[in-house]
Amino acid sequence: MYLLGYDIGSSTIKAALVNANTHQVVGLTHYPDQEMDMISRQRGWAEQQPEVWWQDLCVATQRLLAKTKVKASEIKGIGIAYQMHGLVLIDKEQQVLRPSIIWCDSRAVAIGQQAFHEMGENYCLQELLNSPGNFTASKLKWVKDNEPDIYEKAHKLLLPGDFIAMKLTGEAVTTIAGLTEGIFWNFKEKGISTELLKHYELRSDLIAETVPTFSVQGKVSKLAAARTGLAEGTPVTYRAGDQPNNALALNVLQPGEVAATSGTSGVVYGIVDRPVFDIKSRVNAFAHVNYEQNQDRIGVLLCLNGAGSEYSWIKSQVARSDHSYGDMERMASTVAVGSDGLCVLPFGNGAERVLEDRNLNAHIFNLDFLRHTRAHLYRASLEGVAFSFVLGVNILKELGLNVDVIRVGNDNMFQSKIFSMTIATMLNSQIEVVDTTGAVGAARAAGVAARIYGSLDEALKDVRPGAVYEPQLNFALCQQAYNYWSSRLHLAMEKENTTTRSAGFHTTSNTKNQNKELAAAKLQLNTANEFLAEIKSTLLRQEPTAISKIIQKIEAQLEDHNQAWQGFEEHFDLLNDGFIKKLKKRFPTLSMQELKLSVYLKMKLTTKEIAQRLSLSARGVETGRYRLRKKLGIESGENLVAFLEDF
Repeated sequence: MYLLGYDIGSSTIKAALVNANTHQVVGLTHYPDQEMDMISRQRGWAEQQPEVWWQDLCVATQRLLAKTKVKASEIKGIGIAYQMHGLVLIDKEQQVLRPSIIWCDSRAVAIGQQAFHEMGENYCLQELLNSPGNFTASKLKWVKDNEPDIYEKAHKLLLPGDFIAMKLTGEAVTTIAGLTEGIFWNFKEKGISTELLKHYELRSDLIAETVPTFSVQGKVSKLAAARTGLAEGTPVTYRAGDQPNNALALNVLQPGEVAATSGTSGVVYGIVDRPVFDIKSRVNAFAHVNYEQNQDRIGVLLCLNGAGSEYSWIKSQVARSDHSYGDMERMASTVAVGSDGLCVLPFGNGAERVLEDRNLNAHIFNLDFLRHTRAHLYRASLEGVAFSFVLGVNILKELGLNVDVIRVGNDNMFQSKIFSMTIATMLNSQIEVVDTTGAVGAARAAGVAARIYGSLDEALKDVRPGAVYEPQLNFALCQQAYNYWSSRLHLAMEKENTTTRSAGFHTTSNTKNQNKELAAAKLQLNTANEFLAEIKSTLLRQEPTAISKIIQKIEAQLEDHNQAWQGFEEHFDLLNDGFIKKLKKRFPTLSMQELKLSVYLKMKLTTKEIAQRLSLSARGVETGRYRLRKKLGIESGENLVAFLEDF
């Protein structure tokens, strides 16, 4: 008997076959051989085509079966691990409606931050354990606001693992753990967060039926069997996000245990037995694979987007074409701790939660053309990622997690002795390296619901460390290098803060005064809208004889309202290069309502804010947005806000 495990990453699809009786790994493979492409249509965006994941999984499965000579009929369970926080939207025919917005996409940061404040920070942290942040729910809200035609066609929202399971079985379902990673779950009420759905104005029917993490979640269909080479009827019995699954693969299941990985992103994942949260949302808490309604097992996750992606970039752009990671490690080992003053910040892969959702980009400091070589760049890159781990682990310590021992796999940056020993030395911790992978862990976990193993403990009984890294580097030199790295990080963050403060409407020498005038004009508009609402209410209560006086008052106030809008137009055009005038000239058929909608969209107001200013319902704003797209000639899939920003 055999068990099959998949790890659906953003770089590649990994597959593993495990002998269920001996617990031995009989085959590993991955596809494609080169990292999968990401679609980045704008800065901070990251998308992938879900159908590409499926095609690559089919190839990987065929390769694995051919390589191991295992008969498909001997596979008794399938486990799926997957990249977390992605959004896949399907229609009623289970067809994908748009590319998946994946984990490192930053477009929904502002949406999540606003929801965090509007819903109440206490509510979000105490009941959701997180700010809505840049997670799946906020990404769905972005689609609703910017691609309403796609949102209307959507039948279900799925996480990447849900999509792969659906392609295998035809069943569109999800898990409680999956809902928590999307910030759809209320830990206090032990159910879907109706408050979040209400705030984002999301349809509850988009959420798929939930199934237990360990359960028969569907069986391989005839069509999927033909595509993959698997046997029809093989059960899918486990699914989990890649980081909870990585912890499971390392046998990190109980409170006090900590796992880490550094693939495309870097992660430290610690288990606690109570709901916890970080008031700054620099780390996040999700249901672990063994979370139950009557037993809290929470995974506290520190994520670093710029980790393995940084070192992969160094390899592809700096290293010689014939140099492997092993060659880079040998060269880096010839350089002393601290890389002779060369310093690298690895934050170049989207907004970083550990930096409170700042998007700093990567930086190289203190490069000296006369002293520094490729070897220095290799070591500085390894140290830069290691120091970012240290920064994050110190946050976990503040939450009470013990990190004396960290378990890691053998298929990522922890293969580097320099990287691992730098972290071990700085944290005074042991790093235990276990010979396993996420795909192997998913395969073993699949054996529980397939009734091959009586428990998780039995499934993971052979998981033990094969190597241990101790704190053996010179601590003083490491601390000195870390202090310099930390000072460069603070410098970059301060520069980013300054840039943010000086951006936006600051286009002329007297911008401050103009912004004050614009704010005043906006206030006038709000006051006028409130007055109109008051008049409407008053008219409904008055006798006919009193209405004539009220009409005179309305006419006077409407005149003020029109003047306020005209003043707003003048100031807005001054600060935005004649945006309204150019829009009127190019699209003369736009109504006043559509012009106002365009302005508010360019100002990046939320649907709720726009609805208040235009005296519309949220649905009315969506309809107005749809009609505006038609008049502007914007094709399906093109971003309306981006069009207006570039106008």
